[in-house]
Amino acid sequence: MSVEAETATEPSPVASESSRRGRMPALQNPQFRRFWLAITLALTGLWVRITVQGYLVYELTNDEFLLGLVGFLSALPVLLLSPLVGLVVDRYDRRRVLLGTQIFMASNLFVLATLDATGVLEVYHILIIATLAGAASAFDWPARLSLVPNLVAREDMQNAVALNSASFNGARIIGPVIGGVLIGVIGTAASFYLSAVAFLPSMVVLLTLAVDRTMPSGTTESPIRNIFNGYRYIWTFPTLRSLLSVDLFPVMFGMSFFSLLPAVTKDIYGWDSTGLGLLYAADGAGALIGVLVVAALVGLRRRGLLVIVFVTLFAVTQISFSLAPVLWIGMLLIFLLGLFSALYATLADTLIQTIIEDEYRGRVMAVYSTFWGLTPIGYLEIGIIARYWGVQQAIFVNGVIVLLYTLFLIRWNPDVRKLD
Repeated sequence: MSVEAETATEPSPVASESSRRGRMPALQNPQFRRFWLAITLALTGLWVRITVQGYLVYELTNDEFLLGLVGFLSALPVLLLSPLVGLVVDRYDRRRVLLGTQIFMASNLFVLATLDATGVLEVYHILIIATLAGAASAFDWPARLSLVPNLVAREDMQNAVALNSASFNGARIIGPVIGGVLIGVIGTAASFYLSAVAFLPSMVVLLTLAVDRTMPSGTTESPIRNIFNGYRYIWTFPTLRSLLSVDLFPVMFGMSFFSLLPAVTKDIYGWDSTGLGLLYAADGAGALIGVLVVAALVGLRRRGLLVIVFVTLFAVTQISFSLAPVLWIGMLLIFLLGLFSALYATLADTLIQTIIEDEYRGRVMAVYSTFWGLTPIGYLEIGIIARYWGVQQAIFVNGVIVLLYTLFLIRWNPDVRKLD
């Protein structure tokens, strides 16, 4: 391995040259290209698992609250482990951290598949495995986000970050469709096995990546001091602090409707797993288009203002989705939800990655992921409302909450609007 760091602040000549070729310059970098393809496949397997898992829980229990509880347990570790995650990602080899998460998630899937195949699977098994998968995800997302800038030149950052989001959202199209079909064709157990196998290519690629980065200053500090310095960096950086706040309410209350989609599909639209797969796929299709638009528009201006605009459109569309009476209208609206969420989230990701220093990147990304860890609050809240008031009413309430937050953001958080 070479001693020269491939960081966002010190781009390699090869990466710089690749940025001048094509509208997707990050894909001209061989290492990033291999990484991106393998991670996309792993994420597809992850979405197959999410689709099959939600369907199986609702088939076993017919309980909307348990759907919310699964989401709660999946996301809670992200919130609890955030300080430790940031420390690990900044102080240790990000490639190895990500490799560990891939191995752990594949192992969990293999256990889940085996329990299902042998006929001993109970709901509490799914809850436990969902919690363990959430713990792995707590490390996976910050490690992946922090590794991407170490693979490309600074001028390719927006393209690489958008493609990284595209891998996630592309998987949201392919994974649910595959999962919905596989449930009826080969059953839930075999679907879980295939999900586990999908992680193997990413393990191989991560083992072969040659990524060096300069060890950041402060590695001799105590872990507590190191964590504290990361939070202090965020708190004393007003623009970063304001930008990070954008995801708080949209994630906590906006994204929680996903946990109720199995109930929406079955009870409102009268469809089976095929309908569930179509809803997931429609959302993923909109999201994929959104991130590809951001990836192509490298010179986009007024990005901070656009973030607020797209969050507002997301909230209005979620309220409309709660009123959709049939599947095809629901698919159209959830397509727009995917589009608007991808546009505001990808622009926010790019702005954050651009303005932060690499030595703090892992800790900032861990805090950023913490907001996704706050989704347990939304999952429990929406599950309780759905049980006692109704599924559509619960989605409506959360849409209104996000809309109210955007009004607060426009009035009291001007820093975000000024970002270019």
